[in-house]
Amino acid sequence: MRNPSRRTFIHTGLLAGAGLAVAACNRDGGNGNSDAPTNQAGETPQPDYPPRLDIRGTVIGGGAGSDGQFFVGIIDLDQDKPTALHMEEIGFLAHGFTPRLDRPHVVMVTEKHGKGCLEIDLKARKILRRVETVAGREFYGHSAFSPDGKLWYATEADIGDGSYTGVLAVRDADSMDLREEDFPTHGIAPHDCILIDDGDTLVITNGGGPIHATDEPAGVAYVNVKTGEARRVLKFKTDRINAGHIAMSSKGELVCVSAPRDGIENSSDDWLGAISFYHPDQDRLITADDPIRAKMKGETLSVAFDEKTRVVAATNPAGHIITFWDFDTGKLIKSMEEFKSPRGVSLTLDGKQFVVTHDIKTHMSLIDADSLEPQSKPIIDTSYISGSHNFVFNLPA
Repeated sequence: MRNPSRRTFIHTGLLAGAGLAVAACNRDGGNGNSDAPTNQAGETPQPDYPPRLDIRGTVIGGGAGSDGQFFVGIIDLDQDKPTALHMEEIGFLAHGFTPRLDRPHVVMVTEKHGKGCLEIDLKARKILRRVETVAGREFYGHSAFSPDGKLWYATEADIGDGSYTGVLAVRDADSMDLREEDFPTHGIAPHDCILIDDGDTLVITNGGGPIHATDEPAGVAYVNVKTGEARRVLKFKTDRINAGHIAMSSKGELVCVSAPRDGIENSSDDWLGAISFYHPDQDRLITADDPIRAKMKGETLSVAFDEKTRVVAATNPAGHIITFWDFDTGKLIKSMEEFKSPRGVSLTLDGKQFVVTHDIKTHMSLIDADSLEPQSKPIIDTSYISGSHNFVFNLPA
């Protein structure tokens, strides 16, 4: 495996999307790297972005039907005529999907705000087992496997005392038994997570408490998975937004999308989502300040980072808008309002298209990653994916 510096992604060849890859970013989050190789001019070459595959990949995501059933939608984009397959009635609205490193067709599925968690076989389209958490806690949506595949980390919250204090639950990946070394997420209402530093650090978003709980602001914590200590906690300048989903580059750059904090009424002028950018050399979260934010109603939900073009895509279902941003400047490039209730957004494995799931009918549409022009009509009319995300996996034949 080509590895020009210790700051590149450990590319698993499994998927594209936030929260699921493992990066080897410097622990100090800076750009310096004394161990990096130099060229003949004595300059440190820039690390490559993760290699792209010659396939588009298979799109996976959760959904709910009008009859109260819950699905997993599965669409192979590399078929001559892609069609949607699905698993029926899994028992809860699937939010996070984390594939096993040794068996990418076997995936851990977690609920956001609930007890739902199961392991599924995507090829056989069947449930392998369900996983429970302890009394007084619930799953909070996302997870990650250690690089050796032996441990499974999941974000959970303590609901027994009503505090929603964040817990990083550590389980044996084979037995799914909880280990004793649960760690704090260093915040309230944890959610997304990405494993970096060759598996030493988990980057976790903490949504924060209600708006009236001023001592429980939102933030992004970099947690040492061996000690549970916080290596860094990033905070927003405003207390009006939470920390939701994140995407990271191989250089340790981070994008965080936000919803309005709990307690802000949807009739309020502050009921707006947001998008923030973290450059390691600046060591602070910078929230985009653009007039388009007035249209970003409610939660900025899903985010995808095209590391090659430096373009970030984000969705706002309540505002019926998709926005595209230049990561390096934090400036708006383009907005689209032709998609009703856009929810999940991801990048195909070849890096050529953004995949968007949208509308109550669960359409799936493609947007050219270079021109940012959408195809004339959805590639799939019914994807069965109405949840917060769609993920692109590389599933073996």
